[in-house]
Amino acid sequence: MALKFKIKQADYDKLSDEMKAEYIAGDSDGEFLLDVSDLPKPEDTGPLKRALQAEKDKYKTLKGEKDALQAQVDGFEDVEALKASHSKEVGKYKAFTEETLIDGTAMTLASKISTTPKLLAKDIRERFVVDLSGDKPVVKIKGADGKPSDDMTLEKLQSEVVANPDYKSIIIGSKASGGGAPKTPIKPLGGGAPKDGEQVVDLSKAPPATLVERIKARQAAQAQQG
Repeated sequence: MALKFKIKQADYDKLSDEMKAEYIAGDSDGEFLLDVSDLPKPEDTGPLKRALQAEKDKYKTLKGEKDALQAQVDGFEDVEALKASHSKEVGKYKAFTEETLIDGTAMTLASKISTTPKLLAKDIRERFVVDLSGDKPVVKIKGADGKPSDDMTLEKLQSEVVANPDYKSIIIGSKASGGGAPKTPIKPLGGGAPKDGEQVVDLSKAPPATLVERIKARQAAQAQQG
């Protein structure tokens, strides 16, 4: 009969005294071990157990980090919604920048050449476009083909607008002619051409009070003649 290396108290009690002599008490109560010599030493599994425990600890750490990152991701807003919101804000900024620069440039030019700058500015603003590709926004002028042209300048556009017969009635005379407006001589109170030495007044530059005074004087002279 083969002998077991480890037996319990109940099995030990069933053995004969001769067989009991072959066993010694084990470390635990009620446990008996076969008394043998020259048994091979068991393989040291300590390093393997420690490596296994290290991997378990590493897994727990990584899982904790993963769960923390997932919680952060879950807390983020929808990426597409953020992109759409950002694009909308950029569009609003771009539109505001273009409108501000174009309106300002158009009004500046219209104020130089027109008696009704607000009206003219509405037309010539269509000739401007804003280039946002560089470090700073730049206002460019469209050519005859409707595309931005580096050859077009504000001076050329001004000359083009001034020469346009559609704007003749709202163009300032001094700007349209390239020099001062022609002087209009004031006729003598009684009518007729100016006498020798009579002062010629530039109506375009005469103050309103002077014009009113002249008109009243002329009306009075005409009344006396009538």
